[in-house]
Amino acid sequence: MKQGYLEQEANRANQAAGKTVIRAVIAFICILAVLYFLLKDSIDVNDPSGRQVITYIGIVCVVMLLGVVVRLFKSKQSAANGRNLVLPYEEASKETVGNIIDQEASEGKILVEEYIDTFAEGKKPSGEKVVLTPSYLLLCGPGTKITAIPRNKIYWICAQVGHKGGSFRVQLLVFTEKKIFRVVGVDIEHVQNIAEKIYRYIPNVFSNYDPFILSYELETLFDKNRDEFLNFYKSHAAESR
Repeated sequence: MKQGYLEQEANRANQAAGKTVIRAVIAFICILAVLYFLLKDSIDVNDPSGRQVITYIGIVCVVMLLGVVVRLFKSKQSAANGRNLVLPYEEASKETVGNIIDQEASEGKILVEEYIDTFAEGKKPSGEKVVLTPSYLLLCGPGTKITAIPRNKIYWICAQVGHKGGSFRVQLLVFTEKKIFRVVGVDIEHVQNIAEKIYRYIPNVFSNYDPFILSYELETLFDKNRDEFLNFYKSHAAESR
């Protein structure tokens, strides 16, 4: 049976997560092997403290094993019927929204599909992804979860660059009716190009402003006075038509 777009995305994320789990297990086994060779002559199983150390190691092994089993079980779960969707507006059931997205994808109507990070030639892309269809903006990740934002709920999208809470970074901001969604990247030019591609389908109503300055000002305004933000948006949206 042919998989829908959402199920393919879930499988992609699950494969990446599965590789991470396998690497973690291998690293854990290597650490245990090193500890065994370092401590095998110094741990006395007849001594209470020695038995306690062995007990702790055993507990850690059991917890690790359970974590692996749970993660592998989750990785096998299907994303059919839109089960991996997050719907911030709950405008319809997950199954209904999933069918819309899968239908648009099967008809070749994916308008933008970009990983938030760049990858060297020949290296398989992975991680968070931004996808635009005629009906939804999809924020894929982290993990198998996909946030589906209706196109008519989006006010503005921009690549925000600068210092915020620490190191220099770039993030794609999506201003919507309810909240501001953020996808953090590392390649400034790449994230800016993603925003430019989206502007072909969702007009940049604040194109006359410097997004570096405006993004921070609108973040503050959005949090403190939503009505004033909306009035500011509507006045510029009317001018851009």
